[in-house]
Amino acid sequence: MFSIRKVFLTLSAAALLFTSCDSDDDNNESKIGDKDGILLVTFGSSYEAPQATFEGIDKSAKSKFAGEEIRWGYTSDIILNKLRQGNGEGALNGKIIDNDTPEEALKLMIEDGYGKISVQSLHVIPGEEFDEMLETIEEIEASHEGIEITVGKPLLNSKADLSAVAKVLADKFAAQIASGEPVLLMGHGTPHENDKKYLALEVELQKLYANFFVGTVEGISFDKGETSIGGILDKLEALKLDSKKVTISPLMSIAGDHANNDMNANTGEKDPAEQSWRERLVAAGYTVTGVMKGLGDYDEINDIWLSHLEEVKLD
Repeated sequence: MFSIRKVFLTLSAAALLFTSCDSDDDNNESKIGDKDGILLVTFGSSYEAPQATFEGIDKSAKSKFAGEEIRWGYTSDIILNKLRQGNGEGALNGKIIDNDTPEEALKLMIEDGYGKISVQSLHVIPGEEFDEMLETIEEIEASHEGIEITVGKPLLNSKADLSAVAKVLADKFAAQIASGEPVLLMGHGTPHENDKKYLALEVELQKLYANFFVGTVEGISFDKGETSIGGILDKLEALKLDSKKVTISPLMSIAGDHANNDMNANTGEKDPAEQSWRERLVAAGYTVTGVMKGLGDYDEINDIWLSHLEEVKLD
C-alpha cells in the first residue's frame, strides 16, 4: 500500500509538464521554493526497538533546529519493501509503514516548496551507502535547477570524530572499564576503503581503555581476520585475564537485525561460522552481557551527528 499523496504529487507534476507545452508562461514545475528543510538519512530497520531510536534522534534534531521541517529517508530497499508489505519484525508485523527512499523524500520536499535542503547521513562511516546517497543527491540537483542541497558527513568522518566517539563510549562503559571487563563492539564492515575507520576507532578506544575491541560482520578487515569474532577471540585469549566476563554491544546506529541475530542471538547453529558472537564467546568459556543499545540511543552521539549537520547549514 503506497502513499496516495506520493501518487498525487507525481500526477500533479506530470500535469504541470503537459499543460506547459500549450502555454507561453514560465514552466511552474521549474520554480524552486524558498523554504528550508532537513532530511535525515539512515539504512532503516524492520525491528520495533530501532523505531524508538529514530524517534529519539528526530526529537533531538527538532530541538536543535527548532521550526525546521524534519523528514526521513531509508537507504535500504529491502527494509522499505518489508515495511510497505507489513512484514516487519515482532510488533511491526502486519503494520503497513510507507517510508521514503532519499530520492522520494527529496522529490517530495521539492514539490512542497523546499529550495534549500540539508541532508544528514546517520551512517556510521562514509562507506558504500553514503556514496550511493551522494550519487542520488547529484542526480536530484542535476534534474532540478536552482535546488540547493548540502550534506552532513557520517559519524566517523574525521580524526576529531573518532576521538569524540571514543570518549562517549568510554563514559558509557565506565563500569566495565572499572572492573577490567573487555568490551566488544560490533560494527557492520564494508568492502569500501573506509572500512579502516573501524580499526581506527579501536585505536582511539584503546588509548582510553586497553580492553576495548571493535569487530564487524563483513568487510575488508573482517576478511583479513582482524575484525572477525575469531580474531577478537584470539586477542582476548592473549590477555590472559583472570575473569572471563565480557560485554558485547552494537557499533551501529540501532540495535537491529545484526545486533539481535549476528551478535546476541542463541541460534543453535553447530557451525562456528554460522554462530553469533554470544555463542562463540560462550563456547570459549566466557560469560556474556549484551548491551542492546545502538549509537543513536546515546544523546552524546546524536550531538556529534547533528554537529555535522550544523556545520553544513552554517557554510
